[in-house]
Amino acid sequence: MRAATVEIVVWCGVLTVLTVVSISSVSPVELTVAGLASLAGAFAARRMRLAAGVHVTGVRRAARAALSLPYGLARGLAVLVSSVAARPAEATVRRVRLRPGADAAWAGTLIAASPDTCVIGIPRDDVVLVHALRPDTGPVEAAVARTGGSR
Repeated sequence: MRAATVEIVVWCGVLTVLTVVSISSVSPVELTVAGLASLAGAFAARRMRLAAGVHVTGVRRAARAALSLPYGLARGLAVLVSSVAARPAEATVRRVRLRPGADAAWAGTLIAASPDTCVIGIPRDDVVLVHALRPDTGPVEAAVARTGGSR
């Protein structure tokens, strides 16, 4: 019951924020409508996830990876800007083998959030294919990759 409540509160929060950001100025009536519509959307999203049989897994390492995301974004932006100025001779495609406790869906999303990386495939639940403008791994990749880096 606690997990269901947390899931609905998170969905409701995300949907409310997306709605409020989409409106230029927010009046109390618009905020109320956004909150009620988001609550209905949160219940619908949970029911759809349950009907599809999807389970959230591998979130043990998500917090560490998410905390390294701001540094990864800044570093990736610097690499992207320098690559625009000079052709990236070091660009590479590599397989990132994920640590136990890291799910390919959220790990791939966090890795792809960096401006200098692009997830081009998820061949298995524990492997993500990444195209990167730099030869070394970034902070998010280091947080979710198996010891010894990515291969």
